Amino acid sequence: MKPLNKLLCTAAALAAAAITGCAITGQAGQAAPPDLAPQRLAEVRHAAAATGRPIVALVLGGGGLRGFAHVGALRALEEAGIRPGIVVGTSAGSVVGAAYASGMSAAQIESAALNLKVSSLLDFTWSSGGIMRGNKLAGWVDGLPMEQFPVRFAAVATDLQSGQAVLIAKGSAGRAIQASSAVPGVNVPVAYPAGHLVDGGITSLVPVRFARAMGADTVIAVDIYCHGPRAEGLSVPTILSRVMQTQSCLVAAAEMAEADVLIAPAVSVPGMSARDSQERAIQAGYEAARAALKNWRLSRPAHPNA
Repeated sequence: MKPLNKLLCTAAALAAAAITGCAITGQAGQAAPPDLAPQRLAEVRHAAAATGRPIVALVLGGGGLRGFAHVGALRALEEAGIRPGIVVGTSAGSVVGAAYASGMSAAQIESAALNLKVSSLLDFTWSSGGIMRGNKLAGWVDGLPMEQFPVRFAAVATDLQSGQAVLIAKGSAGRAIQASSAVPGVNVPVAYPAGHLVDGGITSLVPVRFARAMGADTVIAVDIYCHGPRAEGLSVPTILSRVMQTQSCLVAAAEMAEADVLIAPAVSVPGMSARDSQERAIQAGYEAARAALKNWRLSRPAHPNA
């Protein structure tokens, strides 16, 4: 894919995640066994051994419109000289994560995000399964399998029938993002061989454990949802929003606590469609990442097989 086309497609994909990729409350199921791709994992470990440094995974959580904060966190990581060997994302985090793992820099992603046109991602349908198909979102990387990314990438979705988290680590990145961001009731569920997939935020809002399963020694996680301000007021939508956020974050808390570094910017949603709000969210992610990394130093794990 040409760089300009990649920038435009990333902008469109982030727009779709911003519209629909919010966290959804639910019960955390047992994670389905991931496709560990042993040969690819061995390559990552060999490269890490050659540098004498651990395998670092970057985990980007779901949070819909708050996803712009991920871009700022990426900028801070680049400035700190941190280059992850694995990237795992849920919902909005899968969009930004796929862009980064495909070889785009934080600056390129930021440019794309701030120049997106939300209307280009709206593909409404009269389907009984949802009001948006999500095909335009999937099309942003059509034909580019995750196996060809320079950085190992996976997206997390939820199996609608079993309620289990599913790691998508190979095949079409666009299709993986579509599934990971498929909000129940908004997006049509995405079919796969075992059934149908919906938003990964239901079962693994910040997928730290999947990053460990993929071979990470060190996990840097970014939560854009649970540490932000709660909605104010007593209207029905506000009450539902607060309840959903509370329940989702209670489910996600134990997994987030297992990260070696947790970056948690406080990002509010109102007005996020405006450019100045998007820029503030990016800056919030940047500042939170710098603060979290300030007193942390990457070190080689002691165990011999790292």
